[in-house]
Amino acid sequence: MTTILRLAATLAKTGKTRSPHYADIALGVFTKPVKLGVRAAGWPEHEVEAINAARVAGASDSDLRKLVCKLHEARRAMQPALS
Repeated sequence: MTTILRLAATLAKTGKTRSPHYADIALGVFTKPVKLGVRAAGWPEHEVEAINAARVAGASDSDLRKLVCKLHEARRAMQPALS
């Protein structure tokens, strides 16, 4: 089961504040949020941890963008086929 972190928990895990967090999303170095409802969104905990681990390992922005693409692809692969 995947744990979804809301914004406050995601920010606490990354050490960022709201504006830099959303700037990272716009730059493609952090995953886009998952919609949980009309006014709710969050990030899968394993994605936050993977990005944090890459940052600690010294990944460049280019490396982070590749990781984010892989994480987004993994999300799409998990989606059930919609008919």
